Amino acid sequence: MPPVNWQTTSLQFSWELIRDAFHETDDADIYLKYRTDGGIFNLRRLQAKTMVAHTLIRELLLADDCAIMAHTVEHIQKLMDCFATAAKCFGLTVSLKKTKVMLQPRPGSSPPKPDIFVNDTALNVVDKLCYLGSVLSQNAEINDDITRRTGVASAAFGRLETRLWKERCVCLSTKVAVYKAVVITTLLYGC
Repeated sequence: MPPVNWQTTSLQFSWELIRDAFHETDDADIYLKYRTDGGIFNLRRLQAKTMVAHTLIRELLLADDCAIMAHTVEHIQKLMDCFATAAKCFGLTVSLKKTKVMLQPRPGSSPPKPDIFVNDTALNVVDKLCYLGSVLSQNAEINDDITRRTGVASAAFGRLETRLWKERCVCLSTKVAVYKAVVITTLLYGC
């Protein structure tokens, strides 16, 4: 019997769960509008009627992490209900301690905190959260993410102080190579 690739099996299982959970939720869709020709930041090209593609986005899935998105509180509640039901059918439970809710309102608006429930338990509503190494904030600014990244990179730099930076027997090119491999990579992880 050939060995089972757990990563592939886990990802296929996750896709099956997501597909089963959201197969009847067409009214809660988020579409990403994009073009593959021209510059990525040329917003005028997205206003064209031709050569513009639309892709459905409901969730961002990576291994055992999933971010579920919707435009309204009602839609996110519907998606969470569908997700919890599908997880139960697959013999899984949603971790209520790890599951967080974050609302990113339109600039200038201040809607009330959403109440999202899973199996009659209210989920924790947060202003910012760490997802896949990046800090996402309610106001959609990157200040918290930059602060966290520079702190982690600074800590990585500091841990090498006595073993590398103060060592006179290590040549400068080796120190630069380690700096690029450890500190810069830590700083830019997930960017």
